[in-house]
Amino acid sequence: MKLRICFLFIIALVLASESGFAVSSKLKERESEASPYFDYPCSKFGIPKQLAMAVARQESSMHPWIINIQGKDIIAPTPEAALALAEEAESRKVSYDVGIMQINSYWIRKYKIPLPMLFRPKDNVYMGCWILKQEINRHGLTWKAVGRYHSPTDWRAAHYAWLVKRHLNNILNDQ
Repeated sequence: MKLRICFLFIIALVLASESGFAVSSKLKERESEASPYFDYPCSKFGIPKQLAMAVARQESSMHPWIINIQGKDIIAPTPEAALALAEEAESRKVSYDVGIMQINSYWIRKYKIPLPMLFRPKDNVYMGCWILKQEINRHGLTWKAVGRYHSPTDWRAAHYAWLVKRHLNNILNDQ
């Protein structure tokens, strides 16, 4: 019963928030630095830039050298340190996500994406947009496609799309 009350309280807090997620000045700074990286791939793949940036906000808060290994975020101090962590995770064949777009090891293995490339923010954004475009090709420019960027599981994909939508609303409201 206590767990249900706690869950309902969290839901109420989320619903009560009119502005969605609070945006820190650090996030705004990282977003401003990363923004030009989205121009070319979004144009090339026909993805609204604000949508791609909302995915990146959800995935990494625009940290270029973040890596998530089996659900644990690590913000590496350098791209070399992040690459070493990714290579170690790859050698163990565990799930991991890298860079601004948090490209998952599933995609890295499937498309044989070179790991060093993904720690160059411009290339990470390009590949993330390319992967998102593959899902848009499958599902149309829909929230299902956005969700599938993250997960093949319906409920996880739907929840993820909801989170991205909140970020997108904030981005659009800030303009």
